[in-house]
Amino acid sequence: MQIKVWQMEWTQRLRVRQLHLLVALHENGNVSRTASQMGVTQPGLSKWLGELERDLGVKLFERNSRGLKPTSYCVALVGHARAVIGELDRTQATIRLMSDGASGNFVVGTTPTAATALVPKAAAYFRRQFPDAYIQIIEDKLDALLPRLKEGRLDCVIGKTDQARFDAGMRCDLLFKEHLRIVVSRQHPLARRRKVAWEDVRAYPWISPLLDSPLRKELEQELALANQPAPRYRLETGSTVVIIAMLQEGDLVSAMSARVAAHYQALGQIVALPLATQCAGSVGVIRRRAAPNTALMRAFMEGLRLTV
Repeated sequence: MQIKVWQMEWTQRLRVRQLHLLVALHENGNVSRTASQMGVTQPGLSKWLGELERDLGVKLFERNSRGLKPTSYCVALVGHARAVIGELDRTQATIRLMSDGASGNFVVGTTPTAATALVPKAAAYFRRQFPDAYIQIIEDKLDALLPRLKEGRLDCVIGKTDQARFDAGMRCDLLFKEHLRIVVSRQHPLARRRKVAWEDVRAYPWISPLLDSPLRKELEQELALANQPAPRYRLETGSTVVIIAMLQEGDLVSAMSARVAAHYQALGQIVALPLATQCAGSVGVIRRRAAPNTALMRAFMEGLRLTV
C-alpha cells in the first residue's frame, strides 16, 4: 500500500512541461543542450532530474563524459510520456476543431499503397456518416507512422503490414492481399503487347521504388522468384505522382501495387502489363488495442470494409 501512495505522490507532482523536458533530455542526451532548447537553467534542470530519479528510486540516465545515456527505465518512462503528450495534443486539437463547429476529429495515417483509392473511398463513406466531423489524412512511410500511432496522434494506420514491426500494444486487421504490377505509359512500345516476359521489360530503363521501401523489397523478391537479375534502374522515387509523370516522358518502366495501378489505368494514365507475378503482400489497418472503439472509428472501419 505504501508503494501505491508513493507512486501517486510523484505522478501528481509531475507537470506536462516536465514530460516535455524528459523527452527532450532523452532525445538530446545532454543537459546543457536541453536546458538551452527548453528555456530553463542547467542547474535547475539537473536538480529536477535528480529529484525525479530519487522519487522513482531508479536511475533514468547513466552519466558519462559524452553526456547522458538513457537506462531501460528511462526508455519505458519516455514511451509513456510521449503517449500522454500525444493524447493531450489530440485533445487540444479536438477541442479547437469542435469550437469551430466540427463534431469530432479523426486522424488517419496511410502509406502510398492505400492512399490512392482505398483511404479516399473510406473517408468519403466516413464523411457521409459524419458530415461535420474533421478528418485528417497523413501519407508517409509505415516506419514513420507507427510511432505516431503509438503516441495517440493517429487513430489508425493503413498500409502494407506483412513487413511491419509493431508491438503487442497494436492490433492489425487484414483487409486484402495485394500483388505487384509492372506498369508503363500508354505510349510505351510494350503497352499493347498481349504477352510480355521479364526479358522484355528488362530491356528498358526503370523507375525504382525507394531502396528501403516495402515495394522495393517485393520487387526484389519477385525478381528472385523469376530468377531474373535486377533491371537497369535510372530513377528512384517514393512518389506515385512522380512515377506517373515520369512514365509519360519516355520508355521507362516501373512497379506498383495492383490497386494503385488499376486506379491510374482507369484514368487512362498508365498500362499494367500482362506479366504474371507470384508474390502477394498484405494490406491492413493497424490500431492501438487500448484505443476506444468510438463511433468515428466504427464508421471509418465500415468504410474500409465496404471499399475492399
